[in-house]
Amino acid sequence: MTPTDDSDKIPAIIQSVYPPLLLMGLAGLLIYWSYDYGETARRLPLLVSSGIFVLILLDLLSRFPSKISALIHWTLGAGFQDREMKHDPNWRDEIVQITWVAICLAGMALFGILATIPMFIFMYMRIQGKQKPWFSLLIAAIVVAMVGLIFEFFLEYDLYRGMLLNDDGI
Repeated sequence: MTPTDDSDKIPAIIQSVYPPLLLMGLAGLLIYWSYDYGETARRLPLLVSSGIFVLILLDLLSRFPSKISALIHWTLGAGFQDREMKHDPNWRDEIVQITWVAICLAGMALFGILATIPMFIFMYMRIQGKQKPWFSLLIAAIVVAMVGLIFEFFLEYDLYRGMLLNDDGI
């Protein structure tokens, strides 16, 4: 939308139920898929995918006029009337962001979480954020140190090592 457009007009694609239904299906598949792991390994993917499923369910419930929708809007601030983005991003920008996430997930699958996090953060901040190399490296190091300390050290939770870096290899 341009600044002269009615920025309060809500585009149909934003109000559509199809994107959340698709995401809910993907979250459901992730929940189902997490049960292929052992008891300890499934905890994190099950927690994340279940949380996503609940958030999408709340989003769906807030899309239809009802008392539940009003309650969700009142308690969580959900609703289309209070849009944070008054413009619609173009498809190219959306695809670029989705590609970054796909690259990150592929990196985690191949190299593991701890190896991918600093590379992803550094590259994303340098290329997308146009940050200085030292700053990107600093943030990447801080984040990977915190993730490593919290999960590996304090919680004694072995993060996924990736198909290439685990003990068995591919």
